[in-house]
Amino acid sequence: MTQEYGQTLAAFVLDTGKQSRRLLKRIQEIDEVDPNVKIVDAAIADRTRFRVKVHQTTDLGGAKGAARGAGLGVIVGAIVLGPAGAVIGGAAGGVLNGVRNRLHDIGIEDKFMRQITKEVEKGKSVLFILYEGNWAASIGMIEQAITAEKALLISSTLPPKTEAALKALVDPAVEQLGGAEVVSDYEVEVPEEAPAEAAAPAVPAAAVAAAAVAPAATADDLTQLSGIGPKASAALATAGITTYAALAEANEPQLRHALHAADMVPPANVASWPMQASYAASGDWQGLMKYNKRGSEPSHRGASKPKAATGAAPDDLTQLNGIGPRISMILSDGGVTTYAQLEHTDPSQLRKIIAEGGALPPSSLDTWPTQASYAVRGDWQGLATYNSRK
Repeated sequence: MTQEYGQTLAAFVLDTGKQSRRLLKRIQEIDEVDPNVKIVDAAIADRTRFRVKVHQTTDLGGAKGAARGAGLGVIVGAIVLGPAGAVIGGAAGGVLNGVRNRLHDIGIEDKFMRQITKEVEKGKSVLFILYEGNWAASIGMIEQAITAEKALLISSTLPPKTEAALKALVDPAVEQLGGAEVVSDYEVEVPEEAPAEAAAPAVPAAAVAAAAVAPAATADDLTQLSGIGPKASAALATAGITTYAALAEANEPQLRHALHAADMVPPANVASWPMQASYAASGDWQGLMKYNKRGSEPSHRGASKPKAATGAAPDDLTQLNGIGPRISMILSDGGVTTYAQLEHTDPSQLRKIIAEGGALPPSSLDTWPTQASYAVRGDWQGLATYNSRK
């Protein structure tokens, strides 16, 4: 196979993740019989309302290429998230944004990344394929496969020797994010996008005049809420959040993004700010006091970090699918050391522990408590059967 073509990173935007997987399978079949091209790596990114799930394809079947671990998955996450990656926070946000900022240095054009980020709407899926050579001999079959799935093709030809540059960029990032096992299948939060503006209906002249003299909304004192000081209040104001009503409508990723933009570390209770604001907006200060009091009770504080039973020996959590040595250590630091503890820990709390440990939550995280329930009983056969169905 000739090497003069270098590598090409092709992105196929499709309506569903199922279509992405079908298209990948078809392209793999074509790759098997075309000696002029070789698939080097493949990954899929599925966009939901609040998350992007990245799946590294490590099994290329009979294809001539061999997947490069979790390398392309990191590149995909950085490209698809775009500037929104900052909302992840901690090490994960910094690493993915750092990767994105350096992609153009190794030949991946900014225009290519912007176009993909723009095309990936909520619910869409993107299949990325990195290959060498060209599809000239089988272009008809490739076009047929693309047409069958109604895919939008966006490609970026990379210069020769890109493989070494990709490896030098990705390998350190993979290590920082928790290792190849973690980033081979992970998900990250994205801020909710504002709905597209519809064409404005005709407004009576009287209404226009009334609006022109209507007073602007008065800013509220957000520092009256627990966890919001003057600096945080200023950061929120910069993001356009100046009233209790606006804060009540905000979501946690948006708040974290606003604080990160001001070089602030989000406090532990940032998720409670919208609820606090909803009480303040309605003037229910007594309800706000009761809400904050419930949040400060020892039983609630204890829930933020599960306590190990006295004398309980730690279990080998790496026996569960999706938990490698790095994740196991992070869970231990977060107070989860046994199968019994893991069984009774809410997935949302597990996400918090993993994020605070500087790693990306694997998409299998929601299954950990169920997996742990089998391990607690010593039902390893049942665990294997459960995982095989996932």
